[in-house]
Amino acid sequence: MKYLFLLLIGMGFYSCKETVKDVAPEIENPAENDLISEINESEFNQNLIINSTDDLLGYWVGWFEPLEDDYKKNKYTGEHVAYNMSNKITISIDKITGDLVEGHSVVAGNNRPFSGSINFVDGSYIFEVKELGDDKYDGEFNFEIGKNDSVVSGKWKAYKKVETHERKYDLTKKIFNYNPNNKLTNVYVDWEKKKSKMVQEEYDGHVENYLQEEYFATTEKVFNLNPSSALLTKKEVENLSKADIYVLRNSIYAKHGYSFKNRQLRAFFDKHEWYIPVHTNIKEDLTEIEKNNIKLLLVYEKNAEEYYDEFGRG
Repeated sequence: MKYLFLLLIGMGFYSCKETVKDVAPEIENPAENDLISEINESEFNQNLIINSTDDLLGYWVGWFEPLEDDYKKNKYTGEHVAYNMSNKITISIDKITGDLVEGHSVVAGNNRPFSGSINFVDGSYIFEVKELGDDKYDGEFNFEIGKNDSVVSGKWKAYKKVETHERKYDLTKKIFNYNPNNKLTNVYVDWEKKKSKMVQEEYDGHVENYLQEEYFATTEKVFNLNPSSALLTKKEVENLSKADIYVLRNSIYAKHGYSFKNRQLRAFFDKHEWYIPVHTNIKEDLTEIEKNNIKLLLVYEKNAEEYYDEFGRG
């Protein structure tokens, strides 16, 4: 019943925000895809004062959200909302020279450079920048930063007609550092990955049959292991569910700031306060402990039980 309680909590978590640049779902596997990078606890500059354009440089992180009309067309809602059409975005302002600005955006597994103009008008820095334009989801960012503000507010508009054509965002400046001790805090549930089975139970002398649905979901065991800080043992891994192993493996990449293409993984890690998407390739950043744990987890992930019931049994 403890697991059932966690599962219900997970249902509540998945009704929160996430941001997508409309990339099709896929299974993340670093052994097959270029999926690896670096992260630490995010530090907030909530009392940031802009004294010069140098103070504008760095990572600005927050929710990349569809405009209200696009939420009404959201095809990813249902009985269990595993994710919607929002998730975290990082806008990196890399260089400012006079009224010219260069940088890049990181969201939904995309790392896209941009360039454009910056002007100081009525106490605010006004940015008009364009992504390169050779990707389906490239577009134009328009945002402003007040001299006495610590938040970037703006909109993005795609060049082409895509599912979500326009988005809005309010971003806070953050510092990204790798921290192997960042912890998982949420339950992972893939509401689209399930199976049903007939269950028979006896109540007050008579037998009742009912259909029980089991989901691809983590157990409480994931909160007790950290594949970035210590070598895992075969004994620790062999009794984990496939979802446990899958999430523990991907937690390594999340700590390194990897921007996930997979919708469910984005939805899951976006809810972790420490998570900042800043990279789309982190291969060179993995520690030896992490590399060894990834190898071990991948071996057991192939054969682990796919589904767990509410009591955590395969």
